[in-house]
Amino acid sequence: MQRMVSQTYNVLLITVCALLGALSGFAGTSQAAGPALGPCEPGYVRHWQTEFPIMHVAMHAEVATPEISVPLEWLGHSSFLMTSPDGLRVLIDPSALYPPSLAPDVVTVSNLHGTHSAVEWVQGSPRVLWGLLLPDARWNRIALTIRDVSLFNIPSYASRTQLEESPVQNSIFVFRTGGFCIVHLGNLQHPLTAQQLQQLGTPDVVMIPVDGQWTMSYADVLRVITQLQPRLVIPMHIDVAPQADVFVRYTQGRYPVRRIAGRALLLRRADLPAATEIVVFSDQQH
Repeated sequence: MQRMVSQTYNVLLITVCALLGALSGFAGTSQAAGPALGPCEPGYVRHWQTEFPIMHVAMHAEVATPEISVPLEWLGHSSFLMTSPDGLRVLIDPSALYPPSLAPDVVTVSNLHGTHSAVEWVQGSPRVLWGLLLPDARWNRIALTIRDVSLFNIPSYASRTQLEESPVQNSIFVFRTGGFCIVHLGNLQHPLTAQQLQQLGTPDVVMIPVDGQWTMSYADVLRVITQLQPRLVIPMHIDVAPQADVFVRYTQGRYPVRRIAGRALLLRRADLPAATEIVVFSDQQH
């Protein structure tokens, strides 16, 4: 009887170790290869522990999950500096008017307008990823992983009505790092197509142009937010923070507003709201 119990225990122990090894291997592979390049699925990260309760049972204790944060700074216009948990600095849509304080490792360019593509003013020797290429402004497909950041782009179009029948005029960039899925829409000029929505999924954070004239109307901006249903909406394609308040007034209280002193936001999953929220920065310098 004692031998049978011992054998049963050994089998159970081997099974648990195998499961933990598989989970560990899965996590290790994911970390080494970077996050997936497919559509945003933030729910996967939120429910990680509940999907794998075996870890709680095997370890006889709560699993310690360190607080992972992703600093995101709005520099001005459509330019942002994002820093991954591993310290990789990604400059999005560089502008000569709003240089970052630190030299980036990677630069992404959504379109060829001077306020989005001023790579010649960027410090250091970063890797530059062009969403469109000269001389004919053709779309340049990108899908890669650099350290702990995975990113890819999808095209958007010049016409507000013909869409896919018109030339590509912009690249939408999707970034995955630190368990977040972050979308920069660049100079998007139209509500998203079914194909674009399928490729984008449901992001945690969306940077969206709200100038109301050169890109989309406010009505179309609201439609895109409804299409994507992100946790956080960050207005961009503006040059001073109070311009975002004009868009906020148009929403007539449809979404709650989080006001940030300065232009830096520390993304932490515990701070994400349950439903869509608009982030508005102040012009206070730091």
